Amino acid sequence: MAGKIATPNLKVTGGVSKDVVDADSNLYKAVGSRIKITCAPNNNVLEGTLFTACNLTNAIAINTAPAPPNPSAPLSSQPGDFHIIPFAHIVSFEIVGSGERAPQSTPGFDGVQPSISKVDIAALHAREEATIREMKKKDAQKGRGVSKEAQDMFDFISRTLPTRWADAQIVVNDAVLIQPPYTLDSIRAPADKTQSEAHVRKVVEAYYQRKKAPGGGAGRAPVAMPIAPRKGG
Repeated sequence: MAGKIATPNLKVTGGVSKDVVDADSNLYKAVGSRIKITCAPNNNVLEGTLFTACNLTNAIAINTAPAPPNPSAPLSSQPGDFHIIPFAHIVSFEIVGSGERAPQSTPGFDGVQPSISKVDIAALHAREEATIREMKKKDAQKGRGVSKEAQDMFDFISRTLPTRWADAQIVVNDAVLIQPPYTLDSIRAPADKTQSEAHVRKVVEAYYQRKKAPGGGAGRAPVAMPIAPRKGG
């Protein structure tokens, strides 16, 4: 099969049709081989090792770095200069050299040297979802239409206490509100949350004290003040 892959006649012209991406196509079988490819829109020509042809992303990856000077050197020692090319941009390709393959392997990915691992799509989706959750979490930590000082205070408090925005109000411990203009007199809490209110007041006082200190200090985290247990449990 390696000899067939190396045959110069294996050439596709006039654009890449959908049969190029299936398992019986010349492009799929050429994975691991040296190919010369012409790309739209300017008929640019690239030559290199075909790393992969993917029918999920409808693209190929080609490594255009020069082959190792020693013909017997493994492809794993070849430097990387990869280009991603959509199928729709492929005007023509030609296989110009056989690739390094495992003995008695069938054409395609399985016999390519070095081997190409399958992509874990489920793991990629999970990673994508985790990234989106983290981005939403960070976005929720940014106030809308608030001053820089209000955001600085929020960031300072959130380092030690659960903090979120409710419009322009800072909500701490899901109980204490710090309303504009974010002073000690702007702190509000229900009657049964006096301990939590006192704790938040100390943190806000620490914020203003550090802000007044030489050189400022609002970026440093406050020291968490333990809340004494109430009598009777």
